[in-house]
Amino acid sequence: PGVVIAAGPSQRAREAGGKQQAMAKRQMVINYIPGEECRVAVIEGGKLEEFHSERADAASHVGSIYLGTVVNVEPAIQAAFVDFGLDQSGFLHVSDLHPRYFPGEDDETTEMVGKKTPRRERPPIQHCLKRGQEIAVQVLKEGVGTKGPTLTSYLSIPGRFLVMMPQMDRLGVSRTVEVG
Repeated sequence: PGVVIAAGPSQRAREAGGKQQAMAKRQMVINYIPGEECRVAVIEGGKLEEFHSERADAASHVGSIYLGTVVNVEPAIQAAFVDFGLDQSGFLHVSDLHPRYFPGEDDETTEMVGKKTPRRERPPIQHCLKRGQEIAVQVLKEGVGTKGPTLTSYLSIPGRFLVMMPQMDRLGVSRTVEVG
């Protein structure tokens, strides 16, 4: 069951010889079972060089951005639990809380990239977030076992050359542009 696709070098690469001939020994094999699993193998010179597998039920949420709702604030551990639509609520520590959620701040509050407000200068989380409050969060790390995913309210959207970081004072650079 499923589809197997073997992708080798193009006809032109096979005919070119020399440096291109080395590429003739590189092959990508894809095994896709719709709705279940996708496996990709890179074979070079008859040896397995890379193997990637992703199950549909175990797709990663890391980097995804959600509008969540605070379901619980825990002053003892200075963290909040946020329901953002998955089975488990996410864990948001006060050190990952953007200053725009601090008391007295508004949606226009920004922070310098690389100059995060030190933890000792942050107000207690119970003064920043309340149960039922909506908050924009990004998944930093998948949940393990019974623990939910780790979240941040410092959003980051990477592009080809720049990284968009809402409510931050500087731009992030993905790759420097070469002028030539």
